[in-house]
Amino acid sequence: METILILRQKLIGIYKLNEDKINILAKFIAGIAVFLCMSSLSLGNFGGAKEIGIILIGSIFAVVSSPAVFIAISGMGAVVFIAAASVETAVIAAILFFLLFVFYGRIFSKASLLFIAMLVCFKLKIPYVVPILGGIYFGAEAILPCFAAMFINQMTPLFVSLVQMSPTAEFSVSTMPDILFNMYTYIFTDGLEVLRGSAYAAAVMIITTSAAWAVSSLHINYEKETAIAVSAVVTVIGMFLAVIIGGSTFSVFGLPLFTAVSAVIAYIISLFDDLPDYRHTERVKFQDKNYVYYVKAVPKIKMPESRGSGSED
Repeated sequence: METILILRQKLIGIYKLNEDKINILAKFIAGIAVFLCMSSLSLGNFGGAKEIGIILIGSIFAVVSSPAVFIAISGMGAVVFIAAASVETAVIAAILFFLLFVFYGRIFSKASLLFIAMLVCFKLKIPYVVPILGGIYFGAEAILPCFAAMFINQMTPLFVSLVQMSPTAEFSVSTMPDILFNMYTYIFTDGLEVLRGSAYAAAVMIITTSAAWAVSSLHINYEKETAIAVSAVVTVIGMFLAVIIGGSTFSVFGLPLFTAVSAVIAYIISLFDDLPDYRHTERVKFQDKNYVYYVKAVPKIKMPESRGSGSED
């Protein structure tokens, strides 16, 4: 453990020395990851140069814009990529993204970034990192973006079916109402099973995020570690039930593995937060004229400064 703490201290020191540069680079890489994932929404119907251009522009916006603006730009980028495959499907997506942004994104802009982060983590097979850490650090604000990200990801097969329903000929405004009506009918008839499975899986994300939030708020020893473990177990049980009862499409064998990997990554990330030293916890009791106070004081773990860190006279 001491080796891990020393490594943590060194990494934090490197970050503090190069904070601005690292933040810019991290935002740029995150922007590339987000728009690269979104490019798959075009189903191969976008030209190479145009696709690269949109990805680079989106990455630049990730660096220079606020979280709320970046969320709006990401939504517009997703609609553009979808429109390359199906204009009608893009209209439906635009309405959904608009509602999500108006009623949530512009109010809780930082928490809304969890929505984008979770969609990216799905590509990396570690999506459960987001609801676990979101519940610990964002609380109730993390519930809706994690729910929405899981729901939209599970709706991907339905999205592909809707694209295939669109005519291959050039887009025509006159036929658009009929196509949209056919899509609406398909969603609530043949696509109802996918819709149900998506709803079950998304509901599990509500439970996972709420579990992480609730346990981390108990003010017990090792609250973050306990929250990570409990929410991971809840995720596995909940997803198994979603597969059995709701018909969600998850690998029964891969689910425990990916959940465990997500929990380990969440734990590693949490190590860069302030670490309480529960072995030296002190309990203090004092009172004034109106109240009796029972205080639990937990010191932070602090590593000694390296010898070369001080300035020479």
